[in-house]
Amino acid sequence: MYLKEIYLLSRDGEPARTGAIADRLDVSPPSVTQMLSRLQEQGLLEYQKRRGAELTEAGTEQARDLLAKHCLIERFLVEGLDVTEGVHDEACRLEHALSDDVAARLTRYVERRPECPDCYDADAKHCRHLDVEVE
Repeated sequence: MYLKEIYLLSRDGEPARTGAIADRLDVSPPSVTQMLSRLQEQGLLEYQKRRGAELTEAGTEQARDLLAKHCLIERFLVEGLDVTEGVHDEACRLEHALSDDVAARLTRYVERRPECPDCYDADAKHCRHLDVEVE
């Protein structure tokens, strides 16, 4: 979740600030700082106090993969299963458990668009290509 939110917050080229990450994830700033340190140890981001966090190449790759899975799952839930309630939360739970192989097979049912995962709307919290309003 952290990698995904940092990616979304830093799409404008600026580092993701601790406070903004905390707000997005509804956690305390100290919890964010602790997690950023762990993710930095894993080589997934660079973090500097008062400046924020920037994903490394490996962190960016993981974040984009999660977002792509999230969009794919959302579109499958809405377009394939007619689910409109709780789509975002359901996709968040499933994106972490979905293997790359199953995600690839899911594309038999919903198209993976070339612009994915850049199609993800961080404010609306869902893929821009959903054909219906989701809650």
